[in-house]
Amino acid sequence: MAAQGAGRPNMRQALESAGAHFLNLVEIGIVKTFIDYKVFDQIVDEGDIAISEVAVKVGGEEALLERFSNYLIAAGILASTAPGRIAHTERSRAYRTGEIAAGFIVHVYNLFLRPMARWTEYFETNGLAEPKDAHKIPLGLATGHPDSDMYGVLDAEPKLAVLFNRAQAGSASIYSLKGVYDFGWLQKAPTQPGERPAIVDIGGGSGLALRDILVDNPFVPPEQCAVLDLPKTIEQTKSQLNEDLRSVRLIGGTMFETLPQPVRGALIYQFRRVLSDFLDNAIVQALKQVREACAPDSRVLIIEELLHPNQSKFSLAQDISVMNFGGKRRSEAMFRKLAAQAGFNVNAVYRGPATDFGVVELLPA
Repeated sequence: MAAQGAGRPNMRQALESAGAHFLNLVEIGIVKTFIDYKVFDQIVDEGDIAISEVAVKVGGEEALLERFSNYLIAAGILASTAPGRIAHTERSRAYRTGEIAAGFIVHVYNLFLRPMARWTEYFETNGLAEPKDAHKIPLGLATGHPDSDMYGVLDAEPKLAVLFNRAQAGSASIYSLKGVYDFGWLQKAPTQPGERPAIVDIGGGSGLALRDILVDNPFVPPEQCAVLDLPKTIEQTKSQLNEDLRSVRLIGGTMFETLPQPVRGALIYQFRRVLSDFLDNAIVQALKQVREACAPDSRVLIIEELLHPNQSKFSLAQDISVMNFGGKRRSEAMFRKLAAQAGFNVNAVYRGPATDFGVVELLPA
């Protein structure tokens, strides 16, 4: 007689395997809620606090906060010295307001988990394929704007736009070009005051990436540099401009149309972590506009995480994430193909140390 259950899947083994995904979802849901309601901010840095006191401070229900806290204690995110009391750990301190990890959790929730929850419906409608139309994206479906591209969604969702722009600004300094790309050749280029622009940061938002270049390369005159971005973004940048950027020109416009006269003929056009947000045809369109504005000796820098064999799981997850709004991480070969379609040749590729990011330098063909 066969043993009872022979041939049947091991239920515990199956749950342990699949359950890990379930636990991750529960954890991020609770952490995101605690970030939203500033629960982590209410916990004293040293010592502990009663959950009942936290509930009063955040205007929440004690019973719910206790259930959520119990999970975070079991997960090692919070500590507890006694029932009904919670204390910080190094992990939970990272989720206080203004911390990088807190911003990342909110960003992942809004730009990945919400759209991912609609993948079934999205693929049933559009087929099991990458987005082919910028106005048919999972993010639009998830936010109730099924016919909007990413920027249409952000225009319709001001709170989401604030969070998105904050995440973009916060990531500006993640990948430094210092020691990766040498701007020294600009010292020999003809950049007399009042003449051609030196560096134009397209889609540069807050200008912080350009600021880092200027700090590391003091021979570059700030007054001959510019940030080109959407008018709404430029107005926001002007309202909170970094002191180091007072001389930089802030110009409203779009990379998909003829570039304004003040930024034409620049020595360098920079796309820093911008192009991965767009479909191939949009990238070619943007590069063609830059090609039309280039001087014979202009250079274009595409600064992105570059796909390659043996990619880290985190980098591959980022590639899947940007798919939600029509974006895509690309390899050097992919950028070579797109550049050629827009009238450029790849002159060189410079890679950052111990990271996936690199600089693809283009020259007019």
